[in-house]
Amino acid sequence: EFKYPIDSYESIEPCLRIGSDGTEMDIQMTKDSVLIVYHDSYLEEGTLCKGMINDLLWPDIWGCHRTSPISSKINLSSFRDMMKELTADGYDISKFTFTFDCKLYTHNIDYNTFLNQYANAIINAIHEFHLENNLLIESQDTTLLHILQKKKKGLKLFIYPPNFNEGFRVAKAMNLFGITIHTKSISEEQVKFAHDNGLRITLWGIDTQQANIEAAAKSPDYMQSDKIIPLLKMFGKYKYNINKPNK
Repeated sequence: EFKYPIDSYESIEPCLRIGSDGTEMDIQMTKDSVLIVYHDSYLEEGTLCKGMINDLLWPDIWGCHRTSPISSKINLSSFRDMMKELTADGYDISKFTFTFDCKLYTHNIDYNTFLNQYANAIINAIHEFHLENNLLIESQDTTLLHILQKKKKGLKLFIYPPNFNEGFRVAKAMNLFGITIHTKSISEEQVKFAHDNGLRITLWGIDTQQANIEAAAKSPDYMQSDKIIPLLKMFGKYKYNINKPNK
């Protein structure tokens, strides 16, 4: 919907400003446990820097510029810095739902140690910004979800499966909060079945206005749409606003 790189403050803030209930973020972790909002496996895929984030310390990549046809001044953001910037711009972050899409890119040969470090970083972020009630955590890795369950009760954990049947099986077996799934991989009947069994559904892969309409008709709990303005207009939530809250 917007022209700035995904996972940048410049793309996330306008969505919240115009009426979105929240945002999804791809979350990676540096070698020194700093959570970074970034999608790709390597920095060179979307920034002017190089390397895998988990191989590097935050001071090594702080100030790294994102590649963008609009501006050369968009920095790679830590989650902490993004939350602080939203707060400084007048946003009450307790009123939004944030979703972590856990990107577990690492060269660490001790994968379980990495997952424990990653889980600790998430829990520290929850405590720092009081996100107990408004953070959704989604992952394809059941080991990470199990570690998070053991470390902190009540987290809103979602399995991110290849198909609904697998997702339902895992979510019920692990007593998860819900399932995150491509909108084309689940039917309206399956959404209802999940709801009847106490599970929430997040739909993604919504990249057109028609996809907005079709996804909304399935009555999911959350929708991750690339066409946010038409979606907000469809639900009567669109706020044309060129100013941040404190401006």
